[in-house]
Amino acid sequence: MSPGRVHALLLACVAVPAAILAGCGGDDGGGSVDVGPAVAVPANTPIYVDATVKPTGSAQTNAKEALGKILDTDDPGAKIISLIEDSAKDDGHPINFQQDVSPWLGQKAAVFFTSLGEDSKGSVVVETTNPAASLAFAQKVSGDTATDPSPQTYNGATYQIDKSESDQVFGIVGDFLVEGSLEGFKAAVDADQGDSLGDDGDFKDSIGDLPDDRLGTFYAVPKTLIDAIGSQVDPTSKAAIEKSAGENLDKPVAGALTATANSFELEATGGSQGVETPESSLIGDVPGQSWLALGVGDLGDNIKNSINQLKDQIPNFDQAQQQIEQTTGASLDQLTGALGDAVIYVQGETESTLTGALIVQSKDPDLTGRLLNQLQGLLRLGGTIKPLNLSGGGTGFQMVDSSLPAPIELAQQGDKLVIGYGSGSAEATLTPAQTLSDSPTFTTAHDQISSLGTDLFVSLQPIFALAESSGAKSDPDYQQAKPYIDALNYVVTGSGSSGDKIDFKAVLGLK
Repeated sequence: MSPGRVHALLLACVAVPAAILAGCGGDDGGGSVDVGPAVAVPANTPIYVDATVKPTGSAQTNAKEALGKILDTDDPGAKIISLIEDSAKDDGHPINFQQDVSPWLGQKAAVFFTSLGEDSKGSVVVETTNPAASLAFAQKVSGDTATDPSPQTYNGATYQIDKSESDQVFGIVGDFLVEGSLEGFKAAVDADQGDSLGDDGDFKDSIGDLPDDRLGTFYAVPKTLIDAIGSQVDPTSKAAIEKSAGENLDKPVAGALTATANSFELEATGGSQGVETPESSLIGDVPGQSWLALGVGDLGDNIKNSINQLKDQIPNFDQAQQQIEQTTGASLDQLTGALGDAVIYVQGETESTLTGALIVQSKDPDLTGRLLNQLQGLLRLGGTIKPLNLSGGGTGFQMVDSSLPAPIELAQQGDKLVIGYGSGSAEATLTPAQTLSDSPTFTTAHDQISSLGTDLFVSLQPIFALAESSGAKSDPDYQQAKPYIDALNYVVTGSGSSGDKIDFKAVLGLK
């Protein structure tokens, strides 16, 4: 969906600013499920996302505080409105938010798609309390008038082509201002007059379980989403995904965006078969300056299950398995059974100091140690191999190759197997001066996701420092964004199960 001026301004106007305007508030809809813009959204949409434009109570307070940190102001609503008005002025269609938007803006706004891929189509759906005023706004920012271009109709609904983007249209559908592709507009009309996503029982059940104080909603049925992408997914990958996911593909996934004074949080749930994703016991043991830590619990079991699910899709699988077992002297079950928890970490704020490693807990140190020695013997034939002296004992070697920007180090100490990037990476991994669990930032992030276990932790400021050391300082777009990204602290995610549902949570922490 190619966004035109109307589309971009509508998204900017309704996604956030009204949520934090002083005095904004609205009816919470009582005890029944409020489906909002979904009444003008087709039931088979691959993706539906909405935003609560006028939250109340703690939701409004928290959104204001969190956005105030990002925008570095006590009045984020005024600042966002100023940015919107400046953008509209630069675009040649100046607006006054209080006069042109506030009088008609309803409770919620949404985006839906009818198709995805290289030529995605869909629409923005904005709830309006004054359809005539909202239509006048759309005409103003597009350069249209009430009669130019000439209004057209579809099933009784009137729309106009956006002068600034000829493949975009806008019009009123029920109590909503709809803007997007013509296909999306027609789909909204058909949904409003027939079966809509808002009428769908699965949709209502899913959003009914979400927090009432959410700022936004996400909804999709994975199989419908994959089918909509179509040619963007090759048949082999699609078949593998379908086999791995099983019945979960047919079950909806629903998510909610909420805010606290110091974070934005996205929680999602879906599926019909819970999946256990235990936290890696190693994730807190990586060096304390790590800005990325990605943990996987029971790596061997995960690999074994994936092989069992996908082996029919792997060409000559039996032959490949036999070759692996002959080369290693161990069965596939022994190899996967030797692998416990794992974690990948990265640290360094300049290209020259960038290092990291994969750490795997060995459940069979004798087997993994033998394989490490076998690998060292093979690598001697093709590169420069140098043994490592590890302060905590164990064995290892460094491999230097002119085709690699930095040495690769492989080592085993006790039940830890390390594959490191960079000179000294094995020693730094096995005997760090401080660990990530000593970091207050990681502790805060870990506590926010503790019920599910931490899968991924990313400290954002070191990444920005790395980008700046690599030339981002001279990029005008980066400089424009820098005042806002300076407030971003970390991202942490976790996953697990509750009953027969798969749960996921992501948190963006603020400084």
